[in-house]
Amino acid sequence: MGEPKGSQGEVGSIFQGVPQPLHPPLPGQEVSRAAQRFSAEGASNFSVFQVDAHTLYVGARDAIYALTLGSISQRPKKISWMVLKDHRDSCTQKGKKEAECQNFIRILQFVNQSHLLVCGTFAFDPRCGYIKLSDFRSVEHMESGRGRCPFEPLQPSTAIMADGALYVATVGNFLGTEPLISRDTRNPAEVIRTVISMTWLNDPEFVASAFVREGKDGEDDKIYFFFTETAREYDFYEKVKVARVARVCKGDLGGQKTLQKRWTTFLKAQLYCSDPKSGTVFNILRDVVTLPALDGAWNATIFYGVFAAQGEESGSAVCTYSMEAVRRAMEGHFKEFRRECDKWTRLTPSDVPHPRPGACVTSSTEGIGSSLALPDRVLTFVRDHPLMDELVLPLDNAPVLVVPGARYLRLAIHRVASLSGQEHHVLYLGTEDGRVHKAVRIGPRLSLLEDLHLFAEPQPVRNLQLHQNWLYVASDTEVTQIPTSTCHAYKTCQDCLLSRDPACAWSRELGACREHHGQAGLIQDLAAVNVLTLCPTGKKEVPSMVEVPVLPSARVVLPCNPRSSWSRCEWQMPSQDASAYVIRRDGLELFAAGAATALGEYMCRCVESGVGGVVASYHLVSGSPGILSTVKSAERSYGVLVGLLCFVLGVAVSGGCLLLYERRRRERLRRELLCRERNGLDLMPSTATSCSHEPQTPSSPEDERHPLATGKKNDSSGLNGFPHYVNEMDSADQARIYLTGVPLAKCDETSI
Repeated sequence: MGEPKGSQGEVGSIFQGVPQPLHPPLPGQEVSRAAQRFSAEGASNFSVFQVDAHTLYVGARDAIYALTLGSISQRPKKISWMVLKDHRDSCTQKGKKEAECQNFIRILQFVNQSHLLVCGTFAFDPRCGYIKLSDFRSVEHMESGRGRCPFEPLQPSTAIMADGALYVATVGNFLGTEPLISRDTRNPAEVIRTVISMTWLNDPEFVASAFVREGKDGEDDKIYFFFTETAREYDFYEKVKVARVARVCKGDLGGQKTLQKRWTTFLKAQLYCSDPKSGTVFNILRDVVTLPALDGAWNATIFYGVFAAQGEESGSAVCTYSMEAVRRAMEGHFKEFRRECDKWTRLTPSDVPHPRPGACVTSSTEGIGSSLALPDRVLTFVRDHPLMDELVLPLDNAPVLVVPGARYLRLAIHRVASLSGQEHHVLYLGTEDGRVHKAVRIGPRLSLLEDLHLFAEPQPVRNLQLHQNWLYVASDTEVTQIPTSTCHAYKTCQDCLLSRDPACAWSRELGACREHHGQAGLIQDLAAVNVLTLCPTGKKEVPSMVEVPVLPSARVVLPCNPRSSWSRCEWQMPSQDASAYVIRRDGLELFAAGAATALGEYMCRCVESGVGGVVASYHLVSGSPGILSTVKSAERSYGVLVGLLCFVLGVAVSGGCLLLYERRRRERLRRELLCRERNGLDLMPSTATSCSHEPQTPSSPEDERHPLATGKKNDSSGLNGFPHYVNEMDSADQARIYLTGVPLAKCDETSI
């Protein structure tokens, strides 16, 4: 943290030298306008992409979709591939959740120009099949997918098709305890896999794979696998995770006796990614993208890897590796665990048999036509020594990008030509919370350009796919299509040039930022060294000063958000103790121990390549506790008044309801009395519930002449069964009509 300059009473300044927000954050409405989205009712877990000239194929839960490139929301095609109920019930009986006992598509690979291979988890019983692309109607020729497809929806795995053979890295059993790397050609005699041994694969999490043609006739072609596993070569109390790259030869046929139907060319080395500035070692591999050379030279291939640190919330890093560094590690010294001294050591060349273990068998290998003819000493050695001693170090021995706080999961890369014709690597990094960061490589380092928030609710980015000028983003709920360049978002010449987007240039004629397509007469300055010269100077907008009242011992945050991540920001403020402020990513934080020492004007000035000015300015004034108390007292008084009004309103409503009830009760009593006056008293037992105009039929002539005699015959204790007393349960304030001690009716009754 820098020291404030100047003595007491003078204006001090400090630099805000921490990473700034991206340049410029694309407005949310711009993303919505530019994006196209695909989702379907009941569809979820979009995770696998495959693309051809016109169609984007998407694997999801229980379905495969075919979307039109450039307009994914129009005319989608769908193939349903669901698990039968009996199969789901069997899955749940094995202890799995109902949501997991579905068919999650995990592999989409082109077998040829006419058919697509598709594999799904199929309720923890993997299945594979084929789709005829010309009609895209159903999954045909279904077969077991064990050893090719993972069992679980999110189980790490990777697969790649190379010359008609499927190379996969996954698990081979229901429990997930049998990791393997295998080749499947649909010919059982050609199936080859890794040895089940912790020396070969120790709890790996497979990330990516790549097919590299290293020979003219295909003899030296190799398949590379990238994963994270638990290291056995480090002697620590806790398990140490390391990133690995492993490779096998395409022409490997296994051994004759030793390593029969097992790889004879499997070798692995550690990928090392460490930030020299912070000392953080990023050893958890998240994703790898292979970038072939423009001229097709295999040894110029570059691997971009996304890393995280084990057990730390220290963000993410991107490291790049050359093919030459990988080749050098694979052809270097072998590593061996010596039990007599209980440690790992490096073997000397004299300890290695001939021909070299792990090397591809080619026409130049003397006296050996294939791996089947390799001597047992060579096969035994490679079986026991798959680990190489040399680390694969990144280019320039440092990451090209370190982003604190970001958790990258997926990566996509393409080359974009600048106005001068020079190619630049542009990266798209998908995060754990559903954002996409765009970065460009200018010189030895990457610089972030944009931070795109794509989803309303945070969710992981499951996959990224680039095709032409579109980026396709997969998540659990939808597939999103966004343009790779948003030049129209930069409204001024300075913003357009400072964006450093290789695809964008400023048009003086149109007065707008646009994609250049190599057109002459436009302005671009990726180095941002001549922005003031190239762009006409206009009137600068100075932000108005914001007055901020503060109290003693208050904590105040003054925001300062420049539009560029390359800006150098400087705070100008009243001189004060260094312990009273903290430089933050988003501004300056003050601890006003004494209000008088913190009062005054604060200005944040940001400059990039000579362009910039005041971004924010504040005037801190003393906030009176009396005023605050008055405001709080007024708030309390207002609350009491509102409560009193609500009480009065409640009383009025309740009173109105009681008056209405009483009026209806009196009206009912009046109708009953009138009814009695018209028809006389009917004391005969009756089940009627209202005044009836039909006379009751007497049981005998005597009863008809003496209606009161019925009660005497039945019960001498009262009339019509009623006793000669008042029911003590009746309310004392209710009016009653009595005849010889018998209550004939209550005024609130509806029948006599």
